[in-house]
Amino acid sequence: MLNLEQMANPILKPEQLNELAWRAHRMRRHIVGMATDRLKLHFGGSLSMVEILAVLYFHWMRHDPQNPDWPERDRFILSKGHGAPGLYAALGEAGYFSQDEFRAYRTIKSILQGHPDRTKTPGVEVSSGSLGTAFPVACGLALAGQMDDAGWRVYALLGDGECNEGSVWEAAQVASNLHLSRITAIIDRNQMSSYGLMRGRNDVEPLERKWESFNWHVLSVNGHDLQAIVNALNEAAKCRDLPAVVIANTQKGYGIPMMEKTGKHSFRMSHEEYLQVLQELDDQQSKLRGASNA
Repeated sequence: MLNLEQMANPILKPEQLNELAWRAHRMRRHIVGMATDRLKLHFGGSLSMVEILAVLYFHWMRHDPQNPDWPERDRFILSKGHGAPGLYAALGEAGYFSQDEFRAYRTIKSILQGHPDRTKTPGVEVSSGSLGTAFPVACGLALAGQMDDAGWRVYALLGDGECNEGSVWEAAQVASNLHLSRITAIIDRNQMSSYGLMRGRNDVEPLERKWESFNWHVLSVNGHDLQAIVNALNEAAKCRDLPAVVIANTQKGYGIPMMEKTGKHSFRMSHEEYLQVLQELDDQQSKLRGASNA
């Protein structure tokens, strides 16, 4: 949870860095565990945003897993709804629901469906899936918070491919015109969409200059660097007259070598690939334990 001390001194202590790295590792295990050889899953975009969610849910945001509707909570909106497995991994790891629910992902009557559903999953603020539809809702929440002079903030995670949607820019314009400084948008800029590399197709570059032209305070960081993410959120929280956007430069499939190499957006793992990924995660776990004991 964010407090005044964190804003005054955002530098993470070694034990905090280790804790966040461990949470990110566990979240990747949860994502992989949702689909072995039975399901096609959006691995690439779910894995690229793990560090962002680890910082938000385990260090930065005010929230209470035992009371998901706590009025003073910060609101997180996953606008890139196809990254649902990443959000579920964070929510389950945080204690919003039993981790046994991961086994039922995308099955009939499961609380974890292919896209976030606020009527089914504790901790989900907005049902999302169609790109460009949830970010305007996030801006509306920020407006409500401003009108009520509330203490909570809104965090919206978008994909860079999603920035091709006109509704994103309409909402961005309204947010800056209304000086909605309670919202921080975060762009998972992995430079790929479901059809491959964005470069040379319907590219959104220069992305920073576009957000600046809509009068947003723009920050650009390494989206896998935990300290850099904290620094950016800290600076965004200090904006008093403008909304802020953090452009997080990430890699599709990050954290699992086999998936980094494929660069695929959505695919089904074979049993052999599943075993390979588990071995890669085991190797990382050993390194993390060694670092924490050093």
